[in-house]
Amino acid sequence: MSNDHDDLAFSSIHELAPKIKDGTVSPVTLTEIALERASNLNTALNALLDVWHDEAIAAANEAQRQIENGNYLGPMHGIPIGLKDLVDVAGKPTTGGSKVLEANIATSNATVTDRLNNAGAITIGKTHLVEFAFGSAGVNAYMGDVHNPWDLDKITGGSSSGSGAAVSAGLVYGALGSDTGGSIRMPASLCGIAGIKPTYGRVPRTGVLDLCWSCDHVGPMTRRTVDSAYMLNAIAGHDPQDFASSKQPVPDFAADIDKGLDGLRIGVPQHYFFDSEIVDPEVNNAVNNAIELLANNGAEIISIPMEWVGDGRSINVIITLAEATAVHENLLAEHADDYTPAVRSRIQSALDMPAVDYIRAQRARQAFSVKMAEATKDVDILVTPTIPVLAHTIEECTPPPGEVLAQKSHEIPLFTSIFDVTGEPSLSVPCGFDSTNMPIGLMITGHAFDETTVLRVGHAYEELAGWHKQRPPID
Repeated sequence: MSNDHDDLAFSSIHELAPKIKDGTVSPVTLTEIALERASNLNTALNALLDVWHDEAIAAANEAQRQIENGNYLGPMHGIPIGLKDLVDVAGKPTTGGSKVLEANIATSNATVTDRLNNAGAITIGKTHLVEFAFGSAGVNAYMGDVHNPWDLDKITGGSSSGSGAAVSAGLVYGALGSDTGGSIRMPASLCGIAGIKPTYGRVPRTGVLDLCWSCDHVGPMTRRTVDSAYMLNAIAGHDPQDFASSKQPVPDFAADIDKGLDGLRIGVPQHYFFDSEIVDPEVNNAVNNAIELLANNGAEIISIPMEWVGDGRSINVIITLAEATAVHENLLAEHADDYTPAVRSRIQSALDMPAVDYIRAQRARQAFSVKMAEATKDVDILVTPTIPVLAHTIEECTPPPGEVLAQKSHEIPLFTSIFDVTGEPSLSVPCGFDSTNMPIGLMITGHAFDETTVLRVGHAYEELAGWHKQRPPID
């Protein structure tokens, strides 16, 4: 592939959109580049489960005609994307990464699919995932593991493993992921891209397979934070078909993206997130360097005591197990042997959970969310590591026979899952590389329905630090 094509493959939506609008870059060219990279690299990465070559080329030609006729729809128009295989596309399989649903053909589009189509995005196929999105490492014993473009022996993180790898390796310019315990932000961190979990209810989940009703979020994964703002503009907003969908007004998430850091108050937790017993020194160093850069460019850093904050992880685990078991109760009764043993064991482990445990967890969640709101009332955002540990190998995260989870997998969602409990918007952006040249993520979390400030800080940091300019070695 030519250097020009490489440069286009790793361009951001922010860079490409004005060129598509003025005709300098063609959606057909971008789609051909995406499909060529998928053809060349997906065998090694296993990032895409399904590639729709002919449909994608037809959609690109239609986008080209619309734009030439003066019907430019906005920054997503003509942009090749991928959809995590939890998201329905009419006439296509939605497998959830499992043998259980290998014959499940969607009869209609998910709401987010329709909204991206209406924004002019070009879906080239479905991205890989952990079976039923139930895992943090990115391994899938049935459909194969996704490999990290920065080191093929390393995990991508889960469960939006394929979305993370596909964006990172330049197979697509954006992808949808889902996040129940960190499944947008964990692969974003480990693959060196941006990914935002919007506020709970901000993006409707109609036509998206459930894992845990009260913790599931759908959101964008992109090369740049501003690209995630464009995707969020396309998919956010109330959907009467989703009972959890918020009626909060939807702003232009990119409108304040260039406002910088002046006057912003950034909270840094004193507890848990920087605990030397949990956090690898290389992660700690990278995140503290990022905080210093923010402080040196207009932000006020405020240290916040949070002795209780680690409780959020256990709340998330109990609620997810209980609700996932309820989601899968009928499928499990009919297709137990089609689940991989590890995922089946995880789901079955909650069948005997007393209802009182779930109720206690939901009550604890309410109290936890009140504490979080009180602790953060005087700051605009929180900044923490996304993941406390360095990237593990796939082998280290593959459960031994008879085990539900590999021990290494337990460490990955310790931080991200806390904000699935509160439902607050939370973004991961790259903030450096470890000694083996694997990405490290910075997590930026804001108040409910204030994605705008979260995205503003993420973009400002990217512009200052420049980590997004690095490309993975795979080609």
